[in-house]
Amino acid sequence: MRRLCIVLPLVLITCSCVSPEQRRHIGRWEATGVGRDQYVIVFAANDKAQVTTPNGTYDGTYLIDYTTTPIRLNVTWDDKTVKCIMEFLNDESFKVIGEDEPGKLRPLDFEPAEDIVVFVKTDK
Repeated sequence: MRRLCIVLPLVLITCSCVSPEQRRHIGRWEATGVGRDQYVIVFAANDKAQVTTPNGTYDGTYLIDYTTTPIRLNVTWDDKTVKCIMEFLNDESFKVIGEDEPGKLRPLDFEPAEDIVVFVKTDK
């Protein structure tokens, strides 16, 4: 019981330190652009993700790091991890570019431009 009295306040303090800015990714996002309109990602508050592609809908997880510029994002589903960088364009959209081949490194910038995908928020 004593441990709970010590740990519980620490957990509450840690959870309250996450700013609204660091939760802005939570929600349902749809890709825009020709050929990309079938891609949807839903970020939940518990690091769970649901990814929809032309091949189906998959449950997975994500890890996001707001301390880096650009923001680092890993999305994992179906034993596959996509290593991305992302940048919010405004409260309703972000751009992302990623690498899904295991031996390749995460992109460092948003080049080539044709590989960038823009997502727009479809719920609040």
